[in-house]
Amino acid sequence: MAVTYDRIWGVIPYGFKKIVDGAKHRMVVRADLESSVRVEMCTAAYPPSEMSHFHGRGKLKSMTLANGETALIRAYHHGGLFGSITGRIFLAWPARPFRELAITEEIRRRGVPTVEVYGACTEIVWGPFYRAWLITRELEGAQDLWTACQNGLFVEMGRERVLRSVAAALRKLHREGVYHSDLNMKNILIRAESEGVRGYIIDFDRARLLLGQVPRQLADRNLRRLLRSVRKLDPERSFLTIEDWECFMAWYHEAA
Repeated sequence: MAVTYDRIWGVIPYGFKKIVDGAKHRMVVRADLESSVRVEMCTAAYPPSEMSHFHGRGKLKSMTLANGETALIRAYHHGGLFGSITGRIFLAWPARPFRELAITEEIRRRGVPTVEVYGACTEIVWGPFYRAWLITRELEGAQDLWTACQNGLFVEMGRERVLRSVAAALRKLHREGVYHSDLNMKNILIRAESEGVRGYIIDFDRARLLLGQVPRQLADRNLRRLLRSVRKLDPERSFLTIEDWECFMAWYHEAA
């Protein structure tokens, strides 16, 4: 099947469709969820009771769909000093959520453990400037690695089991040619499953897809970025010790 690229939409993955809602809204949605995943899920205000415990640069909205599954709605925010000026307004095209949706679907196709994307939405503010959202399926029972460290789940699940699962997920990511540009403790989820603890990688907003494996130099840069996140969030190394990190690195390199 030929792949069609559009400067506004980018590449629309198989099984998704484009929706234009008036002059302001564009949406890419999984075709089988078109009736329940709608623009209003992103643009409407929600009471605090409908906010999820998951965080990006802000809290995620949470909504139960007709099929009983829970959707998480993440608004895009600029980070750093630039974010204090532009906030949630973006200019880059193809629109960032459409690009992230397409990349995440390709990453899932390559077998990397991550979340399912239900849709992506933009709202034109003025001219080419827009606000944006990504809609994903909530991974029930999952917690990000930093939260799991703080609330004791990291120890409860077993330090070795958790770190081995994260190491295997990251090794798979790099082996499948995915470079994550913002790898940190909050972009790694862990969950207890029937076969044991499993690690998931999320938030591929600025990820790069490569042919073949991620080169060693770039993989090492990813791992150093993750270590900086550990040092920033846990400067005393109260949760993830130096010994934990050394074991994690050993398990990363031995992962099949």
